[in-house]
Amino acid sequence: MEEISALKTDLYEFSMAAGYFNGYEKTIATFELFLFNLPPNRGYIIAAGLADATNFIKNLKFQDAEIDYLKTHPFLKNVDAAFFEYLRNLKFTGDVSAVPEGTVVFENEPIIQITAPIIEAQILETYLLSLFHISSLVATKASRVVG
Repeated sequence: MEEISALKTDLYEFSMAAGYFNGYEKTIATFELFLFNLPPNRGYIIAAGLADATNFIKNLKFQDAEIDYLKTHPFLKNVDAAFFEYLRNLKFTGDVSAVPEGTVVFENEPIIQITAPIIEAQILETYLLSLFHISSLVATKASRVVG
């Protein structure tokens, strides 16, 4: 089984999370992943990647080495040390709602919805976008080839 790394995101997510930490860390946010527009001649996608997404969310935890790396990153050099301690103890406490694996999804229909303290939701964003993108792309292509 692949080891879960909480660093499967980008610096934007950490800078936003650090900004939220000073006064907004308890704010609840809802993020939805959906497609605004499908490419021409593509009327649907197949939602895929839910098992990997839930595994990542359930096991989200920063290892000491990951915290040490973030502390030394120039982009985060002015961030309050308390933020890194917050990350050290981070566990996902929110709610996840998603369409079942293999569901046909059309434009503007949510694939997954995350409701959580804003820092938790923010840190998940990039990984979930990339995971659902590639998984759904492959599943949709397979449905077109076979169907």
